Amino acid sequence: MPIKGRSLASSRWFLISFFGGATAFWISDVAVNAVDPNQQGLAVTILCPLILILFYATVFRFRAKAPSGPSTAIFVTCGMWMLAIWFMMLAQSIRGSGLGGAFEGVDRGFLGYLVESSFIPTRIFIFAVMEGSVVALVIGTLSMLVCHFTFESTRWVIPPSISSILGHKKT
Repeated sequence: MPIKGRSLASSRWFLISFFGGATAFWISDVAVNAVDPNQQGLAVTILCPLILILFYATVFRFRAKAPSGPSTAIFVTCGMWMLAIWFMMLAQSIRGSGLGGAFEGVDRGFLGYLVESSFIPTRIFIFAVMEGSVVALVIGTLSMLVCHFTFESTRWVIPPSISSILGHKKT
């Protein structure tokens, strides 16, 4: 039973890190486009990483008592990159035609392309360059890597159950 409880807690922290971190990072991009469609660069470059670091500090504070579990910083970074295209598309829809036209005329092929692109870092990087948030994405990624190696080097990146299957030493 304790293993099941630990697994449930780990799953909860993974989901909070993945989705919460991505939302914390990209919400500034969406908000800046909603407030002023012409202002993109500096506001997003400062706000996205700043809010991400505040989110990380808050989650890390709540998790300080638990020495093991998933690395918040690594899974925040994964969520930030894998959900990037969707948040950028939302921000640009607000900037252009508003939410009403966000998916107007979008076919299955294009949605498939977006889903596929969510797993290809080079495409995400290209989308971020075109959207104007690439500097923020790089700063956010580097800050989370620093946070992982500074504060969470003992937390796992690959779940212990999968790590044992692959033959790695259990830590």
